[in-house]
Amino acid sequence: MTQTSVSEIARGVFLTHLHAVQAHLDGCIEGKDPIHLHDLRVANRRTRTALVEFKFLFPQETLVGYQKSFRWIHQITGEVRDLDVGLGHFPIYQQQIPKTWRTHLEPLRTLLESKREVAQGELVKKLRSERLARTLSSWSVLLESDLLDGSTLSLEPAKEYGCRRIAKRYQRMRKKGGKLKKNTPAEAFHNYRITIKKLRYLMEFFRPVVDNEKFATLRTGLKAVQDAFGAFQDAEVQAINLRSLAGELHQLGVSTDTVLALGQLLGTLEKMQRQSKKSCIKQVRWITADATARAFQSCFQYPVEP
Repeated sequence: MTQTSVSEIARGVFLTHLHAVQAHLDGCIEGKDPIHLHDLRVANRRTRTALVEFKFLFPQETLVGYQKSFRWIHQITGEVRDLDVGLGHFPIYQQQIPKTWRTHLEPLRTLLESKREVAQGELVKKLRSERLARTLSSWSVLLESDLLDGSTLSLEPAKEYGCRRIAKRYQRMRKKGGKLKKNTPAEAFHNYRITIKKLRYLMEFFRPVVDNEKFATLRTGLKAVQDAFGAFQDAEVQAINLRSLAGELHQLGVSTDTVLALGQLLGTLEKMQRQSKKSCIKQVRWITADATARAFQSCFQYPVEP
């Protein structure tokens, strides 16, 4: 029986996420449902991760060119996505302060909506640009060609390669997790979240050839850890953005009550950060546990050193 090669897995991953970007492009241009932009960014992010994981399949100049192109897509979609998140969190913001203060947050909603309208207009121009059309078209042509089949590793059996990569990535993540403490700087927590995400993506890339009864359990466990770290980062990013927005609102001459309401909200977000950090430490115990290490070793049939 013919084994699936690394290049076959890579091509399938890239095509899946290219189709996702294409499917959500019109919805992003229309700009009415934030899920389209969210899903486009997820597909783009996974493409960028896959370019790193499968970089040996590309000529260096080609790799660098597409890394720049997909990084550009990430950059141009960031502002609208951040504003969508802010507007989506607004009802939660209101719940975080006493009822008598909630109406004083309305200038914040108005500012977010105004900024999003402007940012959406700029985004539409870029999504309709020749640069984006050329990027997606040339990427599609490349994936249908035999370019990915030309390297030494391209024909390596995907299962053996994927299991080896996943086990080694988990082993490094396990060691890093043991160093996270309550007084560890926030940046280290954010970097660790990215490490978790990349491992989960890597597992999903190779799922067609490595799936077994333990795979889903390990993937679910990783998702729970990632969610905990995501909540910590989310609280920090919200607090940073809110301080910036508070400065803009102050310059616009909002009432003292609005400034005080924003101060209460910031205090709540800082408390959420502290609580989320504790949750991260708790979740990391699952990553570093011997039982989890044994499960990874059993699932991917590759040794995990202590």
